[in-house]
Amino acid sequence: MPQERVWSADHLRFSFRLGASPKYPYRVTLFVFVTIFDGYVDEPALLGVPPYISPYPRLIAGVLEELEIPYEYITVDMWREGARPRGDVLVVTGGAIVPGRYLRGMPASVREIADVASAFKGVKIIGGPLVRFGITGRKDVSSLLRIFDHVVSRDLEAFLYELLGNGTPEDRWRTGEEWSRWLTLGAPMVRGHPDHGGMLIAEIETSRGCPRYISGGCSFCTEPLYGKPVFRPPEDIIGEIKALWENGVRHFRIGGQSCIFSYMAHGVGERERVRPNPRALRRLFQGIWKVAEPDVLHVDNANPAVMAEHEREAMEILDILVKYTTPGNVLALGMESADPVVIEANNLNAQPEEVMRAIEMVNEVGRERGENGMPRLLPGLNFLLGLRGERRETYTINMEFLRDVMRRGLLLRRINVRKVVPVRGEFRIKSTHLARKFRDEVRREIERKMLRDVVPWGTVLRNVWSEVHVGGYTYCRQVGTYPLTVVLPYRVPIGIPMDVKVVAHGDRSVTAVRYPVDPNTASLSELKAVPGVGEKRAARIIRMRPFHSLSEISSATGLSEEELSAFMSLSSSSSAPPPSPSSRGGRVRSRTSS
Repeated sequence: MPQERVWSADHLRFSFRLGASPKYPYRVTLFVFVTIFDGYVDEPALLGVPPYISPYPRLIAGVLEELEIPYEYITVDMWREGARPRGDVLVVTGGAIVPGRYLRGMPASVREIADVASAFKGVKIIGGPLVRFGITGRKDVSSLLRIFDHVVSRDLEAFLYELLGNGTPEDRWRTGEEWSRWLTLGAPMVRGHPDHGGMLIAEIETSRGCPRYISGGCSFCTEPLYGKPVFRPPEDIIGEIKALWENGVRHFRIGGQSCIFSYMAHGVGERERVRPNPRALRRLFQGIWKVAEPDVLHVDNANPAVMAEHEREAMEILDILVKYTTPGNVLALGMESADPVVIEANNLNAQPEEVMRAIEMVNEVGRERGENGMPRLLPGLNFLLGLRGERRETYTINMEFLRDVMRRGLLLRRINVRKVVPVRGEFRIKSTHLARKFRDEVRREIERKMLRDVVPWGTVLRNVWSEVHVGGYTYCRQVGTYPLTVVLPYRVPIGIPMDVKVVAHGDRSVTAVRYPVDPNTASLSELKAVPGVGEKRAARIIRMRPFHSLSEISSATGLSEEELSAFMSLSSSSSAPPPSPSSRGGRVRSRTSS
């Protein structure tokens, strides 16, 4: 039930905006209830598509907590399943600037947001990257914005604080103190996210802006548009994580920055290739483990030019990341192209030799396999199609760079090839055929072979969560930054963690089976997916179970105990000694009679 709020005479103008008529000349009593609608965000330096939750709805919730205004939180996926906003004020945040391939949660489309807003009868407010940059390059969203009473181009949470707290609709940027205060106050709202208690991972901002703002940064990127970077102190970030931990979040990504190596770096505002500050990062990551025990703690972006130019500091930071983050971590290196013509035309981060050195550095300290089955820390690469200056030779140069990575025996966890989004100008792929050919070659020639080295056949991956069913298959992932897609060739319940064992490799995913398989409880589909078993042996196992030892299964199937033990294990209950004939109350049937 919305709580009663008393508005002074200063709020009369706002009360009329809400559609409430004052009954008393000096005092107005209103019932105010706010719905936060999360349309999901995907920006170059920030992610908020499930299982991620971005800082934006948490900031809004922090304002409402501070003002003691009741609210509810719904996501676009909840809306798709029938949830509808209620109350007096609708606050919409969203905007997928970077087009992604999502396993389940999809960012809200312009049409969906329009439908949500059109059906709402109260005050409608919209903000976030959608307003600033549009949706995946769709700059003209004016028809959508006309539906809203307030369109916020700066920080939505600061506008909301002014409107609901002071009765003044002021569109402004938040202060650094407000930034951390509202994130900490808004932590309880994560309990309303559908992934809470499961895969939910909180995206943590360390800064806003890019050190390369001096020259405008990369031609396509929105982060330099925020200007000189503003960094959150380690203590503020640690306090936010403590609050999230106390509200049940177990997975975190320090992902809201253009470059983790540039966090609180020296020379910001003076030069683009700032000198890293290992001391600040050590204080941050050590502090996180003092207030929480994350199941997952990962990072995101890194500028390879900063790493290559300041190698000593970069190696110290890599040691910190390997020590204080969890396995499966990926550093997304901003490369975009290996073609020097394209690099110059788009003011890109680094030269190819600098990127190669950064890849070598990460491999040197991070390729050891961790307790979840994945290497502790590996690099990832982004390639953009359609950048200025792109030519036929560009694809050949890019492909040769990747072949060189393979020849050197270096590992890459992720290679992202996508079309550039025209947020800061017009970009066009000149040869769609060559672009498609390059992408196919990367997947066939590089990614599949690379996956075999990153997760060889028989690798056991721990805490893999089932997410969606596609036909008779179950698509799963570990929680983390750029997690590997794992496909089970049968259906299992959605939303459960499990251990799996890799049995095959695709271009961008692996096929696996649950590990270990209990032959006394597994389904026919699960048993026949075990290497060497097949449909006939699986049917025989089901017909003859329960078994009490692997030797019994070996006799029944003709498979050796060694082959069986690689994937199967009898649970303690199913491997107990068989009951005596008298306790069964009948004759014992011989297994050979089947």
